[in-house]
Parts: sequence; C-alpha cells; structure tokens
Amino acid sequence: MKKHMPTILGNQRLRDQLCHDILGGTMAHAYILAGPRGSGKHTLAMQCAAAVACESKKDQSAPFPCGVCPACRKILDGKSPDVITIKKDGQSVKIDQIRALQTDVRKVPNDLDDKFYVIEDAHTMTEEAQNAFLLTLEEPPVFVHFFLLCDTEEALLETVRSRAPVLRTEPLPAEMVRAHLMRIAPEAAGLSAAALDDLLAIANGSVGRALELLDEKEREPLIKQRRTAQSLAEYALDRKFVPLIELVNAVGAKQDEWLPLLSLTQVVLRDLIALKRSETAPLCFYTDRAAALERAYGHSVAALLGICDTLATAEERISRNANIKLTLTAMIAKL
Repeated sequence: MKKHMPTILGNQRLRDQLCHDILGGTMAHAYILAGPRGSGKHTLAMQCAAAVACESKKDQSAPFPCGVCPACRKILDGKSPDVITIKKDGQSVKIDQIRALQTDVRKVPNDLDDKFYVIEDAHTMTEEAQNAFLLTLEEPPVFVHFFLLCDTEEALLETVRSRAPVLRTEPLPAEMVRAHLMRIAPEAAGLSAAALDDLLAIANGSVGRALELLDEKEREPLIKQRRTAQSLAEYALDRKFVPLIELVNAVGAKQDEWLPLLSLTQVVLRDLIALKRSETAPLCFYTDRAAALERAYGHSVAALLGICDTLATAEERISRNANIKLTLTAMIAKL
C-alpha cells in the first residue's frame, strides 16, 4: 500500500482523504484548509499539488507523492510557475489581488497539466474580494485547483464555504513535536527541560510555531506571560491578595497585555476544573500533571468556576474599552 504524504507529521486521516481523492479522480476543484498558524497547511497544499502532478502515481512501491520525479521536485522546491501563492497585502487579501487571479486562471499551465493557487491567510480576504472570487471559485477552468488556507473558516463568507470542502488540520501530540525538534533543530537540545516543556505548551501541537519559539526573543515574553497567568490563578485561589495586587500593578493598564493574560489565566483554571472531573483529562496549560492534580485537589469545582467567571467578566469589560484600573479593582474585590 502506498504511503500517503509520508513527509508530513500527523494528520494521517486528512492525508489519506486527500490522497484517495486524488488517486480516485474525485478531487474537489477547491479545498479550504483550516488550522492554527504553523500547523502545516501550506506544506499540505504543496504536497497535494505534487501528488496531482506526480509521475509515479501507479508505482505501488513509491510514496505518494514520490517527491523525486521532475514534477514533484519542481513543485516541492518552489520552482513551478504553475503553483501560484497569493499572500495578503498588508492586513488583508484585497480585491485587486483576486482580480489579478481571475485574469491568470484563464491562462493554460506552463509545463504541468494543472495549475494550483494557494491563497494564504484566506480568512483575511475582504468581503469585497470574497464576493469577487465567488464566480471563479464556482466555475474555474478544468485544470485549476484552489487551496484556501485560513486560521478558521468562520471568517469566510458562507457563500465561499459552501463551494469548497473544509478540511481541518489537527494539533500534533507534544511528544511528536518534541521528537521532531530534536531531530531537525540542534538548538532545541540546548534548552532546559522546563523551557522546552513551556515551548511545547505554547506551540500547542504546531511544528511551525515550535520552530519559531526556538528564538529566545519570541519565546521568553510568552513564557513570562505563562508564569504571570499561573501566579494570577494561584494567588486568586489561595486568596493571597497582597501579592495579587502587586502582580496587577506590575502588569500595568494596557489592554493588549490584559486581554491575553486574562484569557490564559482562564485556561489554567479550566485545566484544574477538568482534572476535578477526570484525572486523565487532557491539559491545555499545565505540563506537570502531578502538580496540577495537587493544585486541583485543594479547591472545589464551584470555587474554580467562580474565579473563572470573575476573570471572564473582567476580560469582557476590558475588551469593550472599560477603564482598566477600575475593572481590575472590581475584579480583585470580587475575588
């Protein structure tokens, strides 16, 4: 049996589905690939393009795509003029870019039998651009394939979503990401065990994000944020109001600091709530299950939910531009 896209980590079900579609001649003319940044959407699109063009489809002993035939190599090396990547212009993919695409799709492929358009950050397409794209998306030339890559398909218009299957990438197990980092990134071996655990927790199953976090300047502010969120949760749980007030004062009064911090602190609490219900519950924040269990045992579900609700209320008010200092004072008083 052919190995489907063996160079991609995880997402076996998704890889099998796409390869079966291609081999069976049932490939959709467009796919929406949804998942967090760094979860491999672009790599998956490139592998699909290579699979369509692969010259070894009928060779049962070869992986699919083979990765070594001229068509595969040209695509995977980023040298095929028939694979066109569209990236956002500033903060969004704009209507002028879509109009240029609409002109280009009418041109026959240069040296492949098919043309592939990969729209990065498709969730940032303006509504005007999406509406302009609809007719082309619905009735493209027979040799054209689209891959719309997005963080979440919910940002796309329903009319766009209805014209292409949505396929979602899944986060990889932390140990798979760890093993991959150790194999391809020597600098990962130089991290302390605690720093590597934090990196994997922040990456949340994304190899691309994990590679970015090997940069200390990228990683350290987020690790600091994790430490602050854990302290905020624990001070609230232990009713240590003096250090809690000191922490709040140290963070300051900036909306762009408090919104992610309050959100992350609620993740800490949700881990503890989950452990109260099942000791084997999957964890989103804690990397040390034993420490999390010990912390969870000391508090009731009602207490954990109450603190979580208080933080959520503060987050919601700050997101609506309420006075941050007054909101945080009210939050502390409620706690």
